[in-house]
Amino acid sequence: MERLTQVLFVLSRSPDRTATTERLLEHVGYGSAEPEDRRRQLARDIRHLTDLGWEISSVGAEGEAGRYRLVAGDLRLRVDFSPAEQAELQRAARAAELSRLAGADVPGADGGAPGAATVVARGPAVPGLDVVQRAVQARCLLRFGYRGTDREVHPYRVHLRAGGWYLRARETGGTEPKSFRVDRMADPSLAQPGTAEVPPEDSHPSVDPVAWQVDPPLVARLSTTAEHVPQVRALLGGGDLVDGGDLGAGAAGTAGQVLLDVPVTNRSAFRGRLFELGARVRLLGPDELREDVRSHLTAVLRGAA
Repeated sequence: MERLTQVLFVLSRSPDRTATTERLLEHVGYGSAEPEDRRRQLARDIRHLTDLGWEISSVGAEGEAGRYRLVAGDLRLRVDFSPAEQAELQRAARAAELSRLAGADVPGADGGAPGAATVVARGPAVPGLDVVQRAVQARCLLRFGYRGTDREVHPYRVHLRAGGWYLRARETGGTEPKSFRVDRMADPSLAQPGTAEVPPEDSHPSVDPVAWQVDPPLVARLSTTAEHVPQVRALLGGGDLVDGGDLGAGAAGTAGQVLLDVPVTNRSAFRGRLFELGARVRLLGPDELREDVRSHLTAVLRGAA
């Protein structure tokens, strides 16, 4: 699972969502296997992701190094209609006020400008999913029962992840968005279109586990070299350079280091990436996070003894 999310993360952060095989192998953890074995493992991971519904295309020209492109869109599969049939379905969707079906653009019936996508869900129907999608598309306040409590939320986005379909939304009166599993909602109902707030720009869920909101947020202070800053940022999901100059021997052990402040919301994923970076990075604080990492390492060493 970690490798699959790393593949998606690299593709989603690359220009045009396109990355070469070499770039993927550089950033995705395939251990110390032989180069050809690592390429085969990557090809298997790409096939696994496409089987799960992600659209990843091989776009390298003949004789060129392998290149993969992640096609933005819904995880559901598009019906195999001709362009003219897709345009007719699009007009029907507009008539039914479903003008923003998720997925890739399709051309108009006359070959002109593309319009909204035409997609349908495959597999078992999820109760309430259509209502939740309409709430997102028309910005309707959504009301439903969840874990024995009546909820009213501002819907942001519907997305698919392990376990099923989820709604990202902010409860009325709440401050932070939450995720609600759609098939666990009881009797979802809509208010009038336009009654919900406009989703914030950062409501799109990340495919990288290190960015998931699992633990109370804090900021890690790290030291590294300028050479390793891009890799540290790539693996840890970002980070801001701190204008502190050299750390000096007392702080980092060697001069010529730079400081990074990295937000941490998933400590387990952060620890794993920190261990992967090894001696290329040093965790300076806060003490709470240093103790968490130290305790984890101690437990691992005791288990190996």
